Amino acid sequence: MSTKKVILIVFIVLVILLALSFWTGRQMSKLNFGSSPTTIISSGSWLHVNPSAYIPEYSEILPFNFLGSKEMNSMQGMTEKIRAAKDDKRITGILLEPSGVQLSLATLNELGIALQDFKKSGKPVVAFGDMMMQGDYLLASFADEIYMEPSASAGLLLSGAAINITFYKELFDKIGVKMHVIQSGEFKGAGEPYSQTSLSEGTRANLAEAILDRFNLIIAGIAERRELTTDDVLAVFNKREDFFMNATQAEQLRLIDKAESRSGLLQKHNIDDDKLVTISSYSARQEAYKGDLIAVVYLEGEIMGGTGSFNQSPISHSKVKRAVKNIEENSDVKAVVVRVNSPGGSALESEYIYQELSRLNQKIPVVISMGGTAASGGYYISCAGQYVVADPGTITGSIGVIMMLPEATGLGKKVGLRSQTIKYGKFAGAINPLEPYPAELLASLSRNSTGTYNEFKARVMTAREISPDKINSIAEGRIFSAEDALALNLVDELGSLDVAIAKAGELAGITSYRARNFPRKKSILEILKETDFMNMQVSSLLKAASGNPEELANYMLENLKPYTWLYLMPLRVD
Repeated sequence: MSTKKVILIVFIVLVILLALSFWTGRQMSKLNFGSSPTTIISSGSWLHVNPSAYIPEYSEILPFNFLGSKEMNSMQGMTEKIRAAKDDKRITGILLEPSGVQLSLATLNELGIALQDFKKSGKPVVAFGDMMMQGDYLLASFADEIYMEPSASAGLLLSGAAINITFYKELFDKIGVKMHVIQSGEFKGAGEPYSQTSLSEGTRANLAEAILDRFNLIIAGIAERRELTTDDVLAVFNKREDFFMNATQAEQLRLIDKAESRSGLLQKHNIDDDKLVTISSYSARQEAYKGDLIAVVYLEGEIMGGTGSFNQSPISHSKVKRAVKNIEENSDVKAVVVRVNSPGGSALESEYIYQELSRLNQKIPVVISMGGTAASGGYYISCAGQYVVADPGTITGSIGVIMMLPEATGLGKKVGLRSQTIKYGKFAGAINPLEPYPAELLASLSRNSTGTYNEFKARVMTAREISPDKINSIAEGRIFSAEDALALNLVDELGSLDVAIAKAGELAGITSYRARNFPRKKSILEILKETDFMNMQVSSLLKAASGNPEELANYMLENLKPYTWLYLMPLRVD
């Protein structure tokens, strides 16, 4: 494609995006983003809990009613509504119908606790599924009864626990990129996918142990909720013949209660389709309250500066600083619970957040509640709390540091790029991916890595009262299940978010209080402005359409967050 055509296409796309942005802004400015959708609920209604896709722990977006949109589902919002429905006389029961849901074990635990609390009212919880993935089933297992579509095309998949690592070294070798991995922590495997073709034995063994603990937790949960033995459940995972189980097989294995169509379920429980109230449109009634508060600050995602994605900002110092300021301005707040669900990220940003939370902890008690993951930088910021509660499904630890430096000299030769630097000063122009890195630079960064790692260990030793002779046995980048973390004194207790809130109240010396959530929810218009949405899209388009090999290579390598010290566990655990 010629340069003129590329420029013309980019220009046309920019005009369309600008016009769309202008129109969207005009339409959004007419809306009241702070108001929730109004849904008329009549007597005999059922709350329809029907989550799908990924469920964040907390939604930072205000609910609004624009083109049929409703409140985004989140763990916090759903549990609040389920608890409100318990005492709502208009609600007869809950129909639980998850579909392709992605949730951590910690999120599952919080939703399960809310459902079990709802059942104390005597109201039923019934679940239905047709193509049920593991996450769907684990949530459905909290119901009184599980129904499953009897069609041969329906199925139930229980897969177990796994972690997958993709290795890029051979790909990088082919395109002429060499990845220098500078790290401290023997088991800090974050860089291994870029510098090796398989995991080192120590990293593999550490991950295998953590995944086994997770698998056992899943087995025990299903066995308890379905009144089966662990051997029964293990047989389902390890000895069944078919990948998907049909409804008849699932019923025979007592994983479900009835192979029945959805219409049959509705008829049996006298549920009118017109009286199903989706959880996204159900409003929990809030009574006016004046008294002691416990602030619950949700920190979810990677730790980095900036504003992040469209729908959820990352964990940044500026975000935490705003939340802390709002908390300090409210004299009714007597304690704070920080809900951490993060694999980590920027080492420097983690330190700034640690400092911010430590200053707050000197004024009022700060308790940490660990979600699905609180590892590396997620564990670093957790050290600022005076008490740490981990969910039984938490993955934590990963105490180590890493930096990756891509060297693209081979790529430059392949695409016809050469680089020559004229410099004055020992390290002038030292970081140039199109030239080999000086040995002195790599040696210097190795020393920097040791210093950054020692700071991480010092934070842990102070917070957890761990002696210098023991820290290396639990650091070195190892990850741990919550149970192992408790045994190693990395956390104080295993429990839910409610346990952490109760502990915060105890430390503050208060017995009557309510929780208030932070960060403050924002309208979509506010988020669009903060994320600089248009500039991000335009920048991406220009880089992709430029046709410049150097620009494209740099764009690809930016996703690796090079040249930055990271407290990061970049592994997804299923």
